[in-house]
Amino acid sequence: MKHLPDFIQRLIVEFDKLPGIGPKTATRLVFNLLHRHDDIKSLANALNEAHQNIHFCPECYNLTDDGLCSICNNPQRDKKTICIVAHNQDVEAVEKTGDFEGVYHLLNGLLSPLEGITPDKLKITELTSRIKNNGVKEIILALDQSMEGEATTIYISKLLAEYSVTVSRLARGIPMGANIEYTDEVTLSSAIKNRKKL
Repeated sequence: MKHLPDFIQRLIVEFDKLPGIGPKTATRLVFNLLHRHDDIKSLANALNEAHQNIHFCPECYNLTDDGLCSICNNPQRDKKTICIVAHNQDVEAVEKTGDFEGVYHLLNGLLSPLEGITPDKLKITELTSRIKNNGVKEIILALDQSMEGEATTIYISKLLAEYSVTVSRLARGIPMGANIEYTDEVTLSSAIKNRKKL
């Protein structure tokens, strides 16, 4: 791509940094935007506005353009129940269910020593401060079911053992619409271990 102007190459490199976008998709996106003058101006303005106004909520570490985020600022939310998630999009996923009335705490990642993500890089100290200072009664761990998610769940569970809070995690098992015969052994094993009485 040495024949492309420098600014186009820089744009492609920046788009390529986004998750799920490789060099080919980045190139396609850049050329698509460059042919849509109004859209590229709107995108540039929106990105600039986000850069200037978005910051972490000082309570839960979700993104906000206000003092506290809309969830922490809502007096109807149960401040004694905290759902711990790894990323901003996890909050959106839980909120879509309409079944959670508490507040959140974003770790902004998961433990991954191989990638240099140790407990001090996550918002774990801030979590323990919230528990001490706000009379929290229940912690729900809603972390990815991956090696990193499992390691983070175990670490936080052990850490919270000294506090008088109920700690639970999301149930694991067979997704709706799945056939048992096609379910992998790990998921099926988890479903059996986490079975509930009817």
